[in-house]
Amino acid sequence: MKSSEQFALNQWLTYYPENLTYEQIINLLRENPDEWTIEELTVWEVAEQYPFDLVADFIEDTKKSFIRHTETV
Repeated sequence: MKSSEQFALNQWLTYYPENLTYEQIINLLRENPDEWTIEELTVWEVAEQYPFDLVADFIEDTKKSFIRHTETV
């Protein structure tokens, strides 16, 4: 997993299995937008009331921001 992916996941998830790829985690979130829990993932409390597809968007945006920041520093 790339540093940007791991950073983004860690900003929004308190737990995710190490054997899943970034893409698999994003897909799990997008495939279950109306669920309240996903057994394999735990969302940080600040975002737990949001639909999972929106949490996936937050993660993707955080990854993009990380990449932009590290490319300009």
